[in-house]
Amino acid sequence: MPIHKPPIIKRPIKLQNNGSQKIVYRAIRNIQQLKNSSELGTATIKGKSYIVRNQGTYWEIM
Repeated sequence: MPIHKPPIIKRPIKLQNNGSQKIVYRAIRNIQQLKNSSELGTATIKGKSYIVRNQGTYWEIM
């Protein structure tokens, strides 16, 4: 029997580049809940891995 894998959920990530803002949807992996109730995770954007944190509706690159 095959092992069941949960579906990959893509979440909005807010990118800020030279004063312009852009929202991209990427899968966030390794989500960890910190003591101060913020969430951290890793996302791959353009082949590079970034640490992102949850800021309300969107996730932001740290």
